[in-house]
Amino acid sequence: MPPLGLHTVVAKDIADRLGHGLLDRERGALYLGSTAPDIRVITRWDRRQTHFFDLDNFDEQSGVEGLFRAYPDLARPERLSPKTASFVAGYITHLVMDETWITQIYRPFFGERSPMGGRPWANIMDRAVQWSLDLRGRGDRELIKHIVAELARDELALQVGFLDEETLRRWHHLVRELLEQPPTWDRFGRIASRYLKDAGIETAEALADFLRLLPEVAEEAVRYLTWERVQAFLDDSVSQGLEAVRRYLCV
Repeated sequence: MPPLGLHTVVAKDIADRLGHGLLDRERGALYLGSTAPDIRVITRWDRRQTHFFDLDNFDEQSGVEGLFRAYPDLARPERLSPKTASFVAGYITHLVMDETWITQIYRPFFGERSPMGGRPWANIMDRAVQWSLDLRGRGDRELIKHIVAELARDELALQVGFLDEETLRRWHHLVRELLEQPPTWDRFGRIASRYLKDAGIETAEALADFLRLLPEVAEEAVRYLTWERVQAFLDDSVSQGLEAVRRYLCV
């Protein structure tokens, strides 16, 4: 699913368009929330525990509805601290964006029911497009400086029932660290290691050779999808995320 940098960039776009005072005052919590479903990277939880979406279930699903079914106290922003409500709004943007990618891009073009059949190379291409979009978003260093600065001044006074303070603190530190790193292709091997291994790219030499070709792989994947379809995904992530946050905040 889309990497952390892209999630924060989309959350900022949504908050800028909405112009809601709560989100403007608590941008740090919003940006942290927009990355938080991926906290399972450090908790090792099953994806369903943080995304409320089952990848093996092809029926219609809503992670936002699943979140509020599991934790109804989070569904009433007026009963939460402003920071927590902004964090949940960011969390919503992440769930919506991931589901948009799954339904519009991954399943029809790369997944097991797609023409590419979910094979290792299909998953590598899928991750390459995501990483390319992330690098593109993070290429605006002033924007990323703003996001990191807002994260840095956030005090983490959050009450999110299923995420304890220490885990959130560790995640907060990791997200800032990742966003402060220059946007390059070098870290792709870590996020796609399982698929690279399945494709026979296992040694350091093979990985180095592959990384040199990676921008071309991403371009090939975008040609396969078409840029119009990729842009439609980005536009829908913002418009659907905006509508979901607006419903949550009742504005």
